[in-house]
Amino acid sequence: MNQEAMIEETRGKDVGMLFLANFVHQVVNPLNGVIGTLHNITDGTYSGTVVAQKINASRAQLEQCVTLIRNLAYLSDFFFEVSEKEVLRPTREVVTSVLPQVVIEALQFFQISAERKGMEIQLLDSATQYRIKARPELIKQIFINLFDNWLKYGLPNQVVYVDVKKNKNHDLIIEIRGASVGFDNNNAEKLFEMGFRSKEAQEKVAQGSGIGLFICKEVAEKVLHGTISASHKHKGSMTTFRLAIPREKWEL
Repeated sequence: MNQEAMIEETRGKDVGMLFLANFVHQVVNPLNGVIGTLHNITDGTYSGTVVAQKINASRAQLEQCVTLIRNLAYLSDFFFEVSEKEVLRPTREVVTSVLPQVVIEALQFFQISAERKGMEIQLLDSATQYRIKARPELIKQIFINLFDNWLKYGLPNQVVYVDVKKNKNHDLIIEIRGASVGFDNNNAEKLFEMGFRSKEAQEKVAQGSGIGLFICKEVAEKVLHGTISASHKHKGSMTTFRLAIPREKWEL
């Protein structure tokens, strides 16, 4: 393994340890809160309508934990994909993901929550198939996190569009567009930093890990050798997330 490869693999491990430390912190705190709530309900501290309020709050905390645990699966797949170990190379090089299949599978996690919010996530082209040279578990993580973001910060009663197309450079472009609480475009790049949450996000949802979009960026850059970006138009409250995959990483 050359020095550059060793540096990249070490960086991958550092990212993993940072992610794991943040993950433990973000899971343990809400679980402790739920335990405390259940204790107060059983000992009679909470009664009447307060019980229902506390149960709903605990449900939100548990849903946040489920999101985090789902993201934990990302670690093993990420290390496999970025490792320079020769023994892993043959397996890694033959694995592909199929669009729109991974998008559809990611959507299945959110059907009930989306219906509850009056939101429909619509794939504009469900017929054309693109093969992406990466593990499907990792590609799915991008869309799971983006859709999860939309359920948290998207406006209710709307259609969110998923548009897949090629640009003039033959990059594969996947855009997710819809109305949301938005963010300051000056913070657009910061959205993908570990632990960052915009002011608008904090005002909308008190809890949040700041992990999901960070994972999207890591997969987009380190695995797909592409980019992911976000923009918001305050007129119409329209937000767009854009994933660009270079030509050498996909095929029809």
